[in-house]
Amino acid sequence: MENCSEKFNFDITPEYFQKINIYPYSPLQICLLFMNYETYNYYIPQKIEDNYKKLDKKYLDKLPFNYQDKVKKVREGININQKFFSKIASLYYNKFKYVQLSDKEVDDFQYAEQNFVGKLFLELLTREWADEGKEEREKTITPVIKELKTYFDYENKSVMDKGVNVLVVGARFGRVVYELAKLGYKVEANEKSYFYTMVANYLFNYAKQKELCICPRISSFCSSFTEESVTRKHNIPDVDIFTDLKDVKSDGIKITKEDFEHEYKDIKDKFDCVITVFSTDEAKNLISFTETVNKVLKKGGIWINIGGLSNAYADYGGIDLTWDELKHVILNSGFDLKKEETPVVPYCKIEGHSLPFTLGAIFFTAQKK
Repeated sequence: MENCSEKFNFDITPEYFQKINIYPYSPLQICLLFMNYETYNYYIPQKIEDNYKKLDKKYLDKLPFNYQDKVKKVREGININQKFFSKIASLYYNKFKYVQLSDKEVDDFQYAEQNFVGKLFLELLTREWADEGKEEREKTITPVIKELKTYFDYENKSVMDKGVNVLVVGARFGRVVYELAKLGYKVEANEKSYFYTMVANYLFNYAKQKELCICPRISSFCSSFTEESVTRKHNIPDVDIFTDLKDVKSDGIKITKEDFEHEYKDIKDKFDCVITVFSTDEAKNLISFTETVNKVLKKGGIWINIGGLSNAYADYGGIDLTWDELKHVILNSGFDLKKEETPVVPYCKIEGHSLPFTLGAIFFTAQKK
């Protein structure tokens, strides 16, 4: 495999590869998930085929298609996704000791495969790195960068020569990191899930423009206007990442892989800006999260956020805050609120899908006193 000497170090080492108590799975476990994507999703075309077989021929004759052709396209889409996941896993799988899984782990993996990897995971990847995600990026990432520029203008040489240190919390597949690094900002990416960082590692260090192919919607025909919207293929990444970042020094992008509050508990006054793009929902305690953001910022530093108000841990001890409540927390945690908007933005929008996939977001800028 041609590579770029792993210029950007995502630090997926043997030590961390073998650890099991990493959120939500260890790299080794994720490799096994990736390698078995097709096996765990075999039920999808099988279920479609079984359901059509139960219909009387007189009903099948009224359909404008041969159901076997539909089943074949779904199997082809799943196979395309398997090739993608195998490519990611191949970077690691043969380098480290194999661990036998327990029956419970196998059951847990099947659930994760069918409810995350097989669905939302690929849609989020499309959102960040496919042509189809451009509209969403322009309505979420672009405003954040524009806001950052009002405080630290990347076109102002004297500002950039001093170095502008930006922390991206919840970096996922790294699109925000890429956009910032391309402009000359020094970026530190915090992402606790190896689901994301293992893919980002491949994209930043190995992938050529539009080299990889995925079928993100292949798991369901529900609420679709056309078959093509389900079986559509997307080539990623939409840009030549390595060429675009060729002038970025290897330390221009840093990666941290623990939970944000744990990773930065001893860090103070380090960053000029903290950016959160649809990532605060991963904070179990938004109050302590806000305090940590304030602590890591330099005096006068800014926190730029765009995203929803849901809490992924609401059923597991987390707390949901209204915007009024969160705003109170921000103002009483050493911040002045400089911007407050509530745009409606697309989120994993699917062309040819009857559901809207938009949400009301909170877009704010807070400055450390």
